[in-house]
Amino acid sequence: MNILGISCFYHDSAASLVRDGEISAAAQEERFSRKKYDPRFPFQAINYCLTHSGIKLSDIDCLAFYADNLKSKFKLTLNLGLSHRIKFFSQGDSYLASAYYPSPFKEAVILVNGSDVGVVLGKGERDKINSLKDNVFKSSLGLTYSLITRYLGFNKYGDEFKVMGLAAYGKPKYKDIIQKHSEKSMAFLPKLKQSPDKEITQLHMDIAASLQVAVEEEALKVAEYLYKIHKYENLCLSGDMALNCLINARILEQGLFKHIWIQPAATAAGASIGAALLAWYRILNNERDVDLNKDTMSGSLLGPAYSDEYIESFLKNENIAYKRVSYEDIPKVAAELIANAKIIGWFQGKMEFGPRALGNRSILADPRDMRMHKKINLEVKRREPFRPFAPTVLWEKAKEYFELESENPYMLFTAKVREEKKKYIPAVTHVDGSSRIQALKREDNPLYYDLINEFYKKTGCPVIINTSFNTKSEPMVLTPQDAYRCFRSSEIDCLVLGSFLIVK
Repeated sequence: MNILGISCFYHDSAASLVRDGEISAAAQEERFSRKKYDPRFPFQAINYCLTHSGIKLSDIDCLAFYADNLKSKFKLTLNLGLSHRIKFFSQGDSYLASAYYPSPFKEAVILVNGSDVGVVLGKGERDKINSLKDNVFKSSLGLTYSLITRYLGFNKYGDEFKVMGLAAYGKPKYKDIIQKHSEKSMAFLPKLKQSPDKEITQLHMDIAASLQVAVEEEALKVAEYLYKIHKYENLCLSGDMALNCLINARILEQGLFKHIWIQPAATAAGASIGAALLAWYRILNNERDVDLNKDTMSGSLLGPAYSDEYIESFLKNENIAYKRVSYEDIPKVAAELIANAKIIGWFQGKMEFGPRALGNRSILADPRDMRMHKKINLEVKRREPFRPFAPTVLWEKAKEYFELESENPYMLFTAKVREEKKKYIPAVTHVDGSSRIQALKREDNPLYYDLINEFYKKTGCPVIINTSFNTKSEPMVLTPQDAYRCFRSSEIDCLVLGSFLIVK
């Protein structure tokens, strides 16, 4: 049974394929079109899902669309000959399903918090999901965050990440205004005289801090409400605000839920998986088997991969000088370069689904060198200097370096850097002493784990800088060609493409 899930027309359109209940493939259209957060119909992502699985469009048994309120627009766009096989689901249900069905929980309460869908509450029990009627939380925390992000002068969808990073530099002076007026707060906030691309003032920082704290406190109220009405020990999160790792950390610290699982592709992209799984469980009435120790997202490594044969053919055709390295030696070679202050473009295996680089489309560097923070921000990523960098840490060493309370394979929680370790990893320690970490088990990504382990053997540091492989306003690289262009146009020193090393 092949179910194709689709989300589009808002932001971050995507396609996913569920085969006999298993998530087989998923990709965002932006990676193919090279238009960040591309909202258009995901023709290229669909093509990838089909070719990856060796099937044709005629082999699709059900096409699941994530938002029934966009039904008319979807039908006008669609010309795939599958009209009789389409199932439409509500946007809220698709988000709820994306949060719950891939989780390692038999039962959980679910919190969706998004700029497009608002606050949606639900509960999951085995293969059933029910939305919860909510007459308490009327305002959309995600919409409030997005509107004030734009008020601050960050005008693109996705710039909410910038505000989250900026918040650590300010004081929450205007928190009460935002909590009182939510989406209408802009009329009551102080007027800004400068846009952030010209000058970031203390007022920018204070409004950012106020917004962050206000939304955190409201999210804590929602989480407490969910816990009180059901007393479940498990919580699932999705919606673009589920990418706000500061909020997630506060909910974790609240201590009401024993386990929290967050959909790594928490935006509308991930809702394509939710729609496909709704078709599998709700329409086809299949039973859900749960592995309590592992989710079903395959480490969120669900996108295209490129063979060494393909990569070498590209390098030869473009007359690019390279050195082939054996698979066993790649981690050692890359670790040696990073230890010698080189910035590495790292391109391996399947592309990540969702916004976080998890070790397959990553820019890597030494966290011990504070100069790396400035250099990568300004000369590689070409973005604002206040933006923090995330570390990946070996799972076995995570609690030695960070005050970690939960598994964190997807970079979706912040954790405080232990005081005695801050001086050893300054490039990934934010101004508030936190880091948005990825704690990596070898079983989840062996080659990337081995690289960090080799770096640990050479330096005594089991932590590495990991930021997404792209420059400002560009999506994460998809192909070897994308990776090479990014490498050549930035201050990345070396590029590891599969088994091939390219040095400037």
